[in-house]
Amino acid sequence: MTTVFVTLLLLVIGGFIAFAIYLQLKEQARIERLRKVALLNNQLRQERRFLDELPAQYQPKDMRLWLFSRILATCDELLAIQPDEPLARRRRFLQEEMVQFQSSKEKRRAKPVIDDVQILELKRLFDSFANYIHNAKTTKKIDQESAERYESLLMLYKYKVNADYHAYLARQSFLTHKMEEAVSEYQEAINQMRPIQEQPEAAEVIKKYEETIQEIEDDLELQRREAEMAAESQEDDEAEGELDDEWQKFMTDGEFQRKKHF
Repeated sequence: MTTVFVTLLLLVIGGFIAFAIYLQLKEQARIERLRKVALLNNQLRQERRFLDELPAQYQPKDMRLWLFSRILATCDELLAIQPDEPLARRRRFLQEEMVQFQSSKEKRRAKPVIDDVQILELKRLFDSFANYIHNAKTTKKIDQESAERYESLLMLYKYKVNADYHAYLARQSFLTHKMEEAVSEYQEAINQMRPIQEQPEAAEVIKKYEETIQEIEDDLELQRREAEMAAESQEDDEAEGELDDEWQKFMTDGEFQRKKHF
């Protein structure tokens, strides 16, 4: 009797321990699932921020399409863990947006860089995106060639954003007919690109600014010549006017003398 009681007691205790372990494992799995959902939601917000806040001039079409694909993949991971109709609906809209963008031939409009605060925010975004690409490369979510290209572009953009700011100031000066200031700002834009001037993309930007400077200087030279010609023409007109006055005076005096003699 004692042996049976002990055996039953051991079975009850063993069952209780097994049940406690099961509950603990279940709770750990629940916590791990919640942790993974939180991480994926943070990743989804980060990816969406890159997609929405990187201006068009700093987001080539292939880079934007890759971001679309990463957001869709993150949505799929979330839906596999935790089915959610609002998220599924957002994913469908995103898929449609991606297909529409992929087939569109319309060039996205660049966003001007207008102040130092915007420059600082964009540089932080470039750094964050560079880290994201590095992690994606580590986890095999992007091929090596694309990762290296995007990292190179982000390095370029960290310089170009300063150049774009001075180019914006130059355009504002040009529109208000402050040509000398416009030339000075375009020259500063070129200076911002000098550290990476060996890169083909940077060399192309520098060439464009140099051509713009040359156009403005040619226009200024033309204006100077026209002003000189106008001044010379005015001097000639004044000299001719003085001769006419002297001739008129001579004729008047001569007529007076003739009348007096008669």
